[in-house]
Amino acid sequence: MSASLRLIRRILATETAYSLARLQHLAGLNDNAFGVAWRQLDAGALAQMLRGRPVPAYNRVLGLRADLLGEIEPVLAWYQAAGIEPELETISAYAAPEVTRELVRRGYFQAGFRVLLAGRPPASAPGRAGAEITEAAQRAEAFARSRDAAGIDAGGELSSQLQAALGATGSHLYLSATAGPAAATVLFIKDGIGFCAPAALFPSASAPDVAPVRAAIADAALAGVEWVCAEADLLSPRHRRLVGLGLEVAFVRALWSLAPSRP
Repeated sequence: MSASLRLIRRILATETAYSLARLQHLAGLNDNAFGVAWRQLDAGALAQMLRGRPVPAYNRVLGLRADLLGEIEPVLAWYQAAGIEPELETISAYAAPEVTRELVRRGYFQAGFRVLLAGRPPASAPGRAGAEITEAAQRAEAFARSRDAAGIDAGGELSSQLQAALGATGSHLYLSATAGPAAATVLFIKDGIGFCAPAALFPSASAPDVAPVRAAIADAALAGVEWVCAEADLLSPRHRRLVGLGLEVAFVRALWSLAPSRP
C-alpha cells in the first residue's frame, strides 16, 4: 500500500495513545513496582522507561523524527541518569539525514527492523473460527497464576502486563486457544484507527499465531473503523501471516541500539 503521511500520523498518534494509557495503568499497579516513567514528546512520539527492567524491550523512544532532533539530548540524559541504555526507533516515512547523522555520531547503529502493516477491514471480515479465540482477561489471569503455581518465572509480571494492556479505555483482549498469551492481542480504537497491539510489553512480534489479530479485525469491522494495523518483525512468520490477513506494509521501523565499545 502507499500510505499517506496523514494516515501514518494517525497510526502513530493511536499507537502513542495506547502506549501511554498502558504505561499509566502499569505505573498504578503495586506502587509502581516496575519503576515506570515516560516522557511524551508529542502526539506521535513517546519515550518509555521501566527502571526495574533495564533492557531495550522495555526502554525505547517511539516516533523519533527530524523535527524532534532537539529532544535527543535531554531524552538520552534522562535514560543515562537512570543507568539505562534505550532503544531508539525511526520510521521510513520520516527518514532524514540529520537524524541518521546524529544517531551515528552518538554511537548508535540499526540493530533491526519492524514493519507496521495496515489495511481497511473487509465489509465481511472472517469469523473467529469457533473456539480458536477467547476474549477474556480472566483467562489471561488464570494463565499467569498457573505459571506462578508451577514455579515459572515472570507469572506475576505477565499478569500485571495483561492488566496494563487493558488499562486503555475501550481496549479488548484476544487470546489464542493454542498459543496462549504469547500471541495475545489488544484491539485499541481511536479516531477511526484500530491498533492491534501485543498484549505484553515483552517482544512477541515473532509469535506465528495471528488468530487473535484475525478476531480483532473482525470486531474492528463491526465497530466501523477506517483502518486496522499491526506490527511484526521484518520478514518474520508473523509478518507473512499478517499479509495473509489482507494487511500491507505502511512503513518500516528501524531499531537503533548503542554499539558495543571496542576494547
